Amino acid sequence: MTLFTVRGKVSVVTGSGRGIGRAIALALGREGSKVVVNAKKGVKEVEETERALREVGAEALSILADVGTREGCKSVVERTVATFGTIDVLVNNAGLGIYREFLQLDDQLIDKVLRTSLNSAIYCSQEAAKVMKEGVVINVSSIAGMIPFRGLSVYSIAKEGLIALTKAMARELAPSIRVNAVAPGVVKTKMGDSLITLLGVDEETFARKYTLLGRVVTPEEVAEAVMALIKIPTITGETLVIDSGQLLVGT
Repeated sequence: MTLFTVRGKVSVVTGSGRGIGRAIALALGREGSKVVVNAKKGVKEVEETERALREVGAEALSILADVGTREGCKSVVERTVATFGTIDVLVNNAGLGIYREFLQLDDQLIDKVLRTSLNSAIYCSQEAAKVMKEGVVINVSSIAGMIPFRGLSVYSIAKEGLIALTKAMARELAPSIRVNAVAPGVVKTKMGDSLITLLGVDEETFARKYTLLGRVVTPEEVAEAVMALIKIPTITGETLVIDSGQLLVGT
C-alpha cells in the first residue's frame, strides 16, 4: 500500500492559531507540507504558529479571515492558490464552543456557533474542492456530536452535522477527494480546561472519573489521528474517535 504523503503538498488548517489547530499545522509541517495558518483574529497567535512552522523547516503562510463566512473562505482559498498554486489538504478545524443553558441561548449566539463550527466547513470545503485536483479533507468534530453535553446543545448540533457532512462529502467527492473526520473528547486546550473547570474538578479527577484511560487527550494526539486519516488512502467517510474512552463512560 502506498500512503498519501504530505511532503511538498499544500495544507490549509482553519482555526490554527492555537490548540488542536496549531498541533495539526505543526504535524503537517514536520512532514514537509507547506502550511496555511488561519484564524479570525489574534495576530500574535497566528504569528506564533507560523514561527513554529518555520522552526521545523516548513513553508508557512498566515491568513486572518473569518471562515464562518463565504467571503472569508474564498479569501483563504484565493490567497493560498496565489501563493502556493493549489490546495492538497484541507483541515476544517475552526470551531466555537460556548457553555450556555439551552433556554438561555439567544439568536446571535446560536448563529455565531453554527457559522463558526459548521458553516465554515461547508464553505471552505466547497471553495477548496473547486481547486483541489485530488487530496484530503478532514473535519474536526467532537464526541459532543455523538452524545449530549449539558450547556453545549448548539455546539453538539454543529459537531453532529460535521459527521453527517463528512459522509455526504465522501460520497460526492470520491474518488479524487477523500473526506474523514476526527471526534475528540475533552482535549487539553483552553476550551477543554474551561469545561473541566465548569464541572468543579481538577484535570486528574476529571480524567479518573470520566475516562477509561485516566488521562485527558492532548492536541498532539488529535493531530496524530488526523495525520493517520490523511495518509491511509483507503479510508473515507469515517469518523475516528479519540477520547481516552470518554464516550464509553458517557459523560
